[in-house]
Amino acid sequence: MAKLMKMRTMAISSDEVDFKVLEFRSLDNTMLSNLGKHCKLNRWKVGVGDCNKPLDIQLHIDRSVTGRCDVGIVCGEKQVFPFPDDRGRLADKGIMKQDFVWRYPFRGTVKGLGKEKMFEVRPPNQGGERWYPATLKEQLPDGHFQAMVFMPDLLHGERPVFFPLVNKANIRAATTERPVQIPERHLILSVPKEDPLAATLTIDDELITHFFGRPTPAPARSGKEQKSRVLFQVSQDRSTVHADVSFATLQHFLTGDVQALASVAARQRHEWCIQVGPFAEHKIELSRQSRVGLPSSGKVLTLKVDGEVLVMATAEDIDCKPDNWTCTFRLVGEKYLDWDVHECDLEGNGLDSKGLVTQKSKYTHELVVNFNPIDTSLQSATLSIDGKPFESLVEYKGLDKSEQLSCPPESLYGTYGLLTPWKLTEQPPGGCDQLEKVMDSLWADPIVFLSKCCGVSTAPPQPAKDTPKPASSSTTTLSSGKASPKRKAQIR
Repeated sequence: MAKLMKMRTMAISSDEVDFKVLEFRSLDNTMLSNLGKHCKLNRWKVGVGDCNKPLDIQLHIDRSVTGRCDVGIVCGEKQVFPFPDDRGRLADKGIMKQDFVWRYPFRGTVKGLGKEKMFEVRPPNQGGERWYPATLKEQLPDGHFQAMVFMPDLLHGERPVFFPLVNKANIRAATTERPVQIPERHLILSVPKEDPLAATLTIDDELITHFFGRPTPAPARSGKEQKSRVLFQVSQDRSTVHADVSFATLQHFLTGDVQALASVAARQRHEWCIQVGPFAEHKIELSRQSRVGLPSSGKVLTLKVDGEVLVMATAEDIDCKPDNWTCTFRLVGEKYLDWDVHECDLEGNGLDSKGLVTQKSKYTHELVVNFNPIDTSLQSATLSIDGKPFESLVEYKGLDKSEQLSCPPESLYGTYGLLTPWKLTEQPPGGCDQLEKVMDSLWADPIVFLSKCCGVSTAPPQPAKDTPKPASSSTTTLSSGKASPKRKAQIR
């Protein structure tokens, strides 16, 4: 029976639990002089979601000539094996008495959090299947939710009631009536007692070697930042859209095509440079790894992306055949379209105020580096991007510096399929903008302002022609000019 160690669930602020193995090293005594003759060190750096700090996992195995294995496991900054002894003392490595399984669950954020009445909640204490519209306000670390539930009310139709703790079993989607779905995945390290060198790290049931990846554009270094967004400015009458890039650059940005920059092949190193879209440049380098003072090892290869190690391992370490060293990894990025537009109220009236509408989209490119370790020269190594060999890629000509884009919204949609968005404000009609216009009217012409506000005529009074002076004041209160009932009686 295996010893199971389960970590506390980590909540991430994303509706997708996405893993990227940012670095993997599998080292033995031929690579590091400070390791023993029969030692091996496996190290993974795993990025989860939008967490800035990757999870560092280290597996240290020391096998003696008698076959005894001492194992040490560190996850993050915490040692998870061996366990402390009866006196609380902690050793760097220990003997395994049973299989060891370390499980780390990750929970994402439900889609639609904060959107009004997107869900329905069933109050647990009312019984039956009574579901009420609800807005999920917050997702708690334990998987419960805080919700604003709209309950029936005889006077107002409905009234909002705050529920501080709602189980996900009592929440469903308002449109489909399906149970709420919370993304959750597990990172699992399994170390068998009989052969610790056969340890595996998986995400659910899939090997971690299938999740190699790096962000694109590459993180900024030495003050050089690579942007991944385009800004549009929309005129107040929505007749013209200006962009901060040219027509050709916008086309390249939207398609995200990968183009070739350069390639350098040598006996001990093969390097490729590629351009992803108009703003992201990446360098991929494959080399033979050797220890200082020792000849190169033909089996261990090092793959670097943008100057940082992605993989340092043999073919067997990354689940490949000995004569086919193949590493598949992803370049994962997000691109943004920023629209600087004038706001409008809930009735569609244009306002002088401006707001920013941001549209985000994700994209991925799959890269495969292949080499036969039996070959003596790395010149035969190959790189393919999205199934296309590097040699067949279009050559990058540089950033287009022609005139920046400026066209009507209809042309933007017809050429690129981009719809110019609107920016609604919660400010009701007749708000601050309307008040400002009214005050301008007051100061410009007070008489006109009063006539519009109170219905008072601005025309000067005209003297009456051939109109006798009323005999008494009682008849002046009648707007119709007819005699009062008392006067009619006197006439009769």
